[in-house]
Amino acid sequence: MAEAELIPELMIKAMAKEIKNGDKVLHGLASPLPILAMLLAKFTHAPNSVFLSVAEGLDPDLGKVKLTISSADPRLLVGAIAFSELVDAFDLCQRKELDVVFLGGAQIDKYGNTNLSAIGEYHRPKVRLPGGAATAHITSIMPKIVIWATRQSKRVFVEKVDFKTGVGYLDGGDSREKAGAWPTILKVVTNLAVYGFDEKTRMMKVESIHLGITADMIRENTGFDIEIPPDVPTTEMPNEEELHTITKLDPDNIRYTEFR
Repeated sequence: MAEAELIPELMIKAMAKEIKNGDKVLHGLASPLPILAMLLAKFTHAPNSVFLSVAEGLDPDLGKVKLTISSADPRLLVGAIAFSELVDAFDLCQRKELDVVFLGGAQIDKYGNTNLSAIGEYHRPKVRLPGGAATAHITSIMPKIVIWATRQSKRVFVEKVDFKTGVGYLDGGDSREKAGAWPTILKVVTNLAVYGFDEKTRMMKVESIHLGITADMIRENTGFDIEIPPDVPTTEMPNEEELHTITKLDPDNIRYTEFR
């Protein structure tokens, strides 16, 4: 495959690397890439991680069923070791027993705050978005949040979100902790790069750039000044075994629907 054609698989691997062995991990709706990342982690470096599906199955066996277009499809319960209601995941989160959550955002700002509510003025928006469900609650108390975006642009990476659906580092510095939110590790994975945040300012910075992507391409698709270290590494590509695993889990190429 050409480099550009491997962006979905590259993102899946980058997201999977954020999961440690033994982690309890949750994904939300419209999440084919996080589902595949969670499964890839289970089949490789994190076999004891626990997969909490938004379809409400605990550790479903997607080796027995193909990935579907809906992340809440009841077929994703096949082989689950237990039925776990979504509300139980929120309880786990409150008890500090949930380790990683994957979330999306129509807008993501330089401090990692996300918007899934409205573009423009909230009461008279240009675009009314689907809403964040429990995003506000979860992002304020999760120890690790991984945000993904398949089409990075200046409309997505903005200086300041129009509405804070999910809280990142709020206004930077120690503003998150002062507001009463729990400390968190925040990562962002897009079709261009992997991003972390400066430990002091809490501003977004590039951690690795995907193969075939340049620093100028990142700046052209970011609506704020972004730190790009001169020695920034290239994001690790998936190996042949990982590509085979992803293809086996998703023979219908559902993962590509996120890029249309």
